[in-house]
Amino acid sequence: MPKVNTDWAKEQLTENKTKKVVGDSVLKLLDAWSQIKDTTDQNTKEIVDIFSKLSLGHALVKDNKEDTWVPVQAGFVKVADQIRIRFDAFDGEKGEALNGRQGKIVGLRSGDIIIKSNDGKSPVLDGIHFKAENLEKLVY
Repeated sequence: MPKVNTDWAKEQLTENKTKKVVGDSVLKLLDAWSQIKDTTDQNTKEIVDIFSKLSLGHALVKDNKEDTWVPVQAGFVKVADQIRIRFDAFDGEKGEALNGRQGKIVGLRSGDIIIKSNDGKSPVLDGIHFKAENLEKLVY
């Protein structure tokens, strides 16, 4: 069971002047955390990492070892390039729908990169506009 020092956590929240609603929520999560059994240091880090990503609506992207993805730079992409929406490009429901999706560039307009998905997932993203900072490009 992970060791949770509730008094220390409360002190930290108070010193940080954390809003009450946020602090109460954190304490509830820490209480649930203390109920988890059989965690190793490695499992603890992985649990926290995966939980934080999923709770924000960020995708869990498992890369193929042969693939190299680089951040998209406006002006350095072209139609037909294979792209992926960054795993953490958007939060919440929008992130759940878009993060980690893959497709091809079908157009470039006024600084936007327009894509059509080709990852076999529903719904198909067709003609969706993105900014470069939300995308990664597959390098061959």
